[in-house]
Amino acid sequence: MVKLLVLVTFFAISAQAAKVSDLSQMNKARVLYEKNKLEEAIEAYSKIQHNSDFWLESLEERAWAKTRLGKYEEALADLKSIASPIWSSQVGPETFMLSTFVSLKICNYKDVVKKIAVFKKNISPRVDALEKLKSEPLSEVQWTVLNKLKDSDWSVVSLGKMVDQFPRFFFKDKELVAAVKSNQNAKVQSRIRQLAIHDLEEIATNLKKMKVMEVELIQNVMTMDEKTKVKKEKLKFAKVDLNKDITFPASDDEVWIDEVGFYEVKAQKCPYTSEVKL
Repeated sequence: MVKLLVLVTFFAISAQAAKVSDLSQMNKARVLYEKNKLEEAIEAYSKIQHNSDFWLESLEERAWAKTRLGKYEEALADLKSIASPIWSSQVGPETFMLSTFVSLKICNYKDVVKKIAVFKKNISPRVDALEKLKSEPLSEVQWTVLNKLKDSDWSVVSLGKMVDQFPRFFFKDKELVAAVKSNQNAKVQSRIRQLAIHDLEEIATNLKKMKVMEVELIQNVMTMDEKTKVKKEKLKFAKVDLNKDITFPASDDEVWIDEVGFYEVKAQKCPYTSEVKL
């Protein structure tokens, strides 16, 4: 029994140490990004492992760095992993917006239309859940989920499916976690409301950007002259050597967990420049 207790304690300490190490690595990458050292930032983000609670954030921020460098193929590959249905509850509106923007930059208009539609479909239940958090007391089930944050060995998996009913990354909010651990229920309720309001504001901001891209898409299609149409028809995607590469179609309907994080996208930049800006 003593040996088992020691073993459990060891793994708990190891898990906590891993979280601290990953947070340190994320902070290092963010500093490099802010200093516009984008290549170095990408390398730093890439050191976050798949089993880390920071992995999704690292992919999203790495995609931003790649987009700023004009590495649209690589950015789309990262964004494809983030947008997997597996992480639907933890994908922020900015991720959808960035993915749509990159598709617009490479003139993949069909993909732009699809992503705008998916964004509106996926964000609706999120808005409903956040509005309830903003205006209604937490339910008994929600309190049960929050109380798991008192344990030193909690994880996203241990929080369960109910994580969908909370603001994004609520479990990383230091103020909220501290309030939960000290049983300050009023403060917990207040903090959850604040996080819900923040998420709703973020959704509204990115929805406006998506609408701008939707207008830009319509203008590009409606004003496309014959010369531009020819250029559009000549837009080529990067070739795949079937003798060297094995390719499988990617689908949102069927997701293989071991593929997430390893997608590759082949495309080329638009033959004409889009004026839309983030």
